[in-house]
Parts: sequence; C-alpha cells; structure tokens
Amino acid sequence: MLSIKSLGKIVLIIVLSGCNGHSLTNRKRSISEVQLMHNVGVHKQVGERQDWLQLKLKDIIAASHAKAQQHGQSGKIRSLLPDDLTGLAYSKLN
Repeated sequence: MLSIKSLGKIVLIIVLSGCNGHSLTNRKRSISEVQLMHNVGVHKQVGERQDWLQLKLKDIIAASHAKAQQHGQSGKIRSLLPDDLTGLAYSKLN
C-alpha cells in the first residue's frame, strides 16, 4: 500500500502536470485574443479612413458642382452625388 506521503507526492505531480497543460492553452488563447483585438483595431481604422475619405470627396464634389454652376458649365461637368459614394465597399479599398 502507498503511504500518505507518497500519495501526496503523486497528487502533487498530477496537479502540476495538469497546470502546465492548462497554462499552454491559456497562452495560445491569449495570443489569439491579442490577434483578434489587433484585427478589430485595423478594421476600425480602415472604416474611419473610409468615412474621412467620403467626407472629403463630398466636399470636393460639392465645391466643384458649385463652381460649375457659377460659371454656367453644369452640362459639361459630370458630377457625382454624395449618394453615389455610399456604394463603395471596404473590399475595393484593400
């Protein structure tokens, strides 16, 4: 029969070996969580850039349209309306 002291050592070895395997899965999970948060940050940044670009394009289009109307050249310039810009997708910018 096993003594209590040797039984305690066996239990300690089993517990420690179980912790090592568990810590490896935690390490992998934390790395994937960091990668996920990085990807979310990049996606958010791309969205903010696209919104900024759309605002700038709307300003440019509005200014060129106003300038064309001042000079009476509205028929010669093809204008893009701000509604035309909403069809842009993120995949086209990447």
